[in-house]
Amino acid sequence: MAVTTAQIRDLLNRPRGLNEGTINEYITIRTAEINKKARASGYVGVTTNAPTDALKDSAIKFLVCADCLRVLIDTVPAWVPEKEQGTQDIRFNQQLKSLEKQALEAIRAIEEKGGTAFKVK
Repeated sequence: MAVTTAQIRDLLNRPRGLNEGTINEYITIRTAEINKKARASGYVGVTTNAPTDALKDSAIKFLVCADCLRVLIDTVPAWVPEKEQGTQDIRFNQQLKSLEKQALEAIRAIEEKGGTAFKVK
């Protein structure tokens, strides 16, 4: 299953001011990044515990949502009336902190940095 722009919009509660092209570009960038970082089943010692496609898709979604929220925070003044800007800014910043934390956990699960691919007696 591939990550779609509709899924990203749903995760972000369909915000105003987020272009389809922006989401597509971030999906492309983050998909390549995750595929590069993910442990593959062909590596030595990685057999049954290689990351699944669902886990990779989850990491991509978290990263793309965080990227899109950064774009929204930077462009809030362009599409939100001045009275609402403070509320939107606070909400987007809180969502961004949460998504960045979840994205980092998802990437760590995919990479398993510090793990070894061999067995020591």
